[in-house]
Amino acid sequence: MSTKRPHIPVPIITHNGSLIIAAAQDHAEIATRLTAAAITAADTLCQKVSGDVAGQKTAKGELGNLTKAQTDNLNTLHQCMAQVAKTAKLAFPNQSVKLHQEFQIGAHDKNDLGSYLGRVDIVLGSVNNAANLAALKLKGWTDAETTVFQAARDGFGPAEQYRVKSISGAKDTTTQKNADATALYENILTIQNAADLEWPATDPANSGVRDEFLLGIFPPDHGGNHAPPPSPPQPTPSAK
Repeated sequence: MSTKRPHIPVPIITHNGSLIIAAAQDHAEIATRLTAAAITAADTLCQKVSGDVAGQKTAKGELGNLTKAQTDNLNTLHQCMAQVAKTAKLAFPNQSVKLHQEFQIGAHDKNDLGSYLGRVDIVLGSVNNAANLAALKLKGWTDAETTVFQAARDGFGPAEQYRVKSISGAKDTTTQKNADATALYENILTIQNAADLEWPATDPANSGVRDEFLLGIFPPDHGGNHAPPPSPPQPTPSAK
């Protein structure tokens, strides 16, 4: 059964995937668990998906290659969206409509960069809403998180300029691109699983190599696919 790709922008998958694949290529020990052909295939697919993203500049009018700063900002945005999701679920338990509409928690069909940035804008607006912000702060959110979130978003222009737009004679390859990205994501998780088995977290000496495979870092916990945790029990008044 195939792994379903989470709602992570493709550039984040390819950026982190290239680092994980490079780690597999640098550590021969991984060959005891995965064949060289499997790692090569993952590398080839990663390059293909990266090329598809870049090719959108001419094929669909979408901005092509992201700068390193934009890639870093995109990773930061994804982390911020995950942090907001977790905090919002604590601040607004059992308010599923609010969580979905204002904090964009739940499934989304479109994961091109423009659509993703559009959701970021909705969430940022909700965070900056005075009533929402007050509730979030009661659960640990601070203005520092908002500042980081906003700064990362400011690294991009209006969401509309990143939206996928077909032009005359251009062939829509979105379905194939999504299938490739899903396959790449599954390959990356497979490599990480092999690394996790080869260098278990129980041995502190493995921390360095685990970092190379981004274990515990990628994929980030989006925090949007789980039910809100139950409210903590109220303390029982002591008898007098």
